[in-house]
Amino acid sequence: MKTLFITGLLVSSITGIASADLLYFQGFENTDWVGSQYTDTGDAAFDHWLSNNEDEAAVNGDGFNAWYGSTGGVGLTDGDYVGVTDYAGTVGAWYEGAQGYQMSDTDGIMELHFDGYEGYADTVSLAIFIQSTGWESADNISMHWGDSDLGGGALFDTTGQDIDDLDIEGAWMFMEFDISDAGPGHFHIRFESNSGSEAIFIDSVSIMGAAVPAPGALALLGLAGLASRRRRK
Repeated sequence: MKTLFITGLLVSSITGIASADLLYFQGFENTDWVGSQYTDTGDAAFDHWLSNNEDEAAVNGDGFNAWYGSTGGVGLTDGDYVGVTDYAGTVGAWYEGAQGYQMSDTDGIMELHFDGYEGYADTVSLAIFIQSTGWESADNISMHWGDSDLGGGALFDTTGQDIDDLDIEGAWMFMEFDISDAGPGHFHIRFESNSGSEAIFIDSVSIMGAAVPAPGALALLGLAGLASRRRRK
């Protein structure tokens, strides 16, 4: 197992993480999300959000949704191992629990988007396993905090690099990103490949930050502000 701390402005401090609240956690452990190979019923020639199909591996779930970007290939219309799975033959064992999320042989771009928690999130972490194989220069793995297009800031990006040369294959890596200064947006993982042996596996996604006030607390804050304004008058 490897622990990867991103250098520069995106290094997470242990102290900051310890004092933060857990806003969201996804371990992909819902057994109803496991199914057979996923086949996209949309048009591979156009970008689109993916939909879950009955009895197939779920690509969407609580707090996460998948998107496909066309690069001229068949995309996921030919049936691929993507989405929630309990298959552990490549990873040996999941980082936690018995399930996780896989992306492989996308023949285009696949992105996994998580809910945002804008204004509250300051840290994102996840476990990722990158399959050891013969990656090609066109293959890409990146992670972003931003909007749904790639204008969002890159937290991790292999663009322009040979994944085989980065010493990031064949073991679980735990990554943490400080997104406190990243601006509005949400976390998403981008993957582009064209081979069934090129795969990534994702587990234990956490979003940390200041606690999100409950609706009742927000109402009380509003009443307190109103009372304060009346007193000032």
